[in-house]
Amino acid sequence: MSGAVVVARLLRAALPAAPLLDLGWPGWGFAPHWPGARLGLPDPDALPPGEAALLGRFRQGTGARPILGLDPVADAELLAGAAGALGSAEAPLLVLDGAPPAGLAPLLEGGAMLLRRSRTEAAAPPGVPRGRIMLLGGSLAQVERWDLLLPPDLVAPVFGRMQAAAQELAGAQGGSAAWQVGGRVARPDLASLGMLATGEAPVLPVALSAVELAHDLPGPPGADGLALGRTTRLRLLLGALPMRGARLRLRLRGADPARAPTLFLDGEAQATHLVAEAAGQVAEAVIRPRRDAAQVVGLALPPGAPPGLAVTGLEVLP
Repeated sequence: MSGAVVVARLLRAALPAAPLLDLGWPGWGFAPHWPGARLGLPDPDALPPGEAALLGRFRQGTGARPILGLDPVADAELLAGAAGALGSAEAPLLVLDGAPPAGLAPLLEGGAMLLRRSRTEAAAPPGVPRGRIMLLGGSLAQVERWDLLLPPDLVAPVFGRMQAAAQELAGAQGGSAAWQVGGRVARPDLASLGMLATGEAPVLPVALSAVELAHDLPGPPGADGLALGRTTRLRLLLGALPMRGARLRLRLRGADPARAPTLFLDGEAQATHLVAEAAGQVAEAVIRPRRDAAQVVGLALPPGAPPGLAVTGLEVLP
């Protein structure tokens, strides 16, 4: 489990209403652990044309919105802070792996919170004054540091909620023998918190509904999920997944057991099993991602499979 997963879990518990914009390409490590997160590109001009074309096919949420950075009209609406553009009227949380690009200035000046990977001291972002919570996540063997920049009056209450979430998570995943948890408020606008696994950190489950999946279908999900209609292939864009064995489960409705679909991971077919459940079926495969970067999950129907399949959710389990 990477430091991003730890920090994402603690922040989601502390800021449950904040919409998240994950700009940590190529990993997008926060998005799988923050249902409803939007994906964005910090520097879309740096993408090779083929990669930009692939990513440009994906849509997110009930508004079928593109990835930030690939559609000037949708980008302008989001960056102007239009109500609902990020799914909530709350101040957003922006996740970055480096300095914020100039295009994010409107959001930052409007009071957006910022979470950035911290390798060295960096200049303060534009806009209102911000306090800081320094975060350490990951394991004793591989520590990652992040800085959460937020309004100074939120430092103490957010720190308290994150600390409580860290103790709860550690208790559920092996206790004090498996985790080192500690932190303090140094002054009203500065705090620090660490949660580090003493050994190999566990794989934490991911569960996303159909409306929370980035997909390449032409329309948004409906009441029954992502309906394929007469389409026989579907691609889903996820952030980074654990680079060791995990179970990928795609929840379906309307699958034909005699013509079961096949799951793919980054273009490679996976040994897929179709399991019947009360609410439909589950296509399941054991996966082993080969890179610490965003993953594309594919679903393909065999010839002769009847139309009408719908995807209702996705899970990644230990």
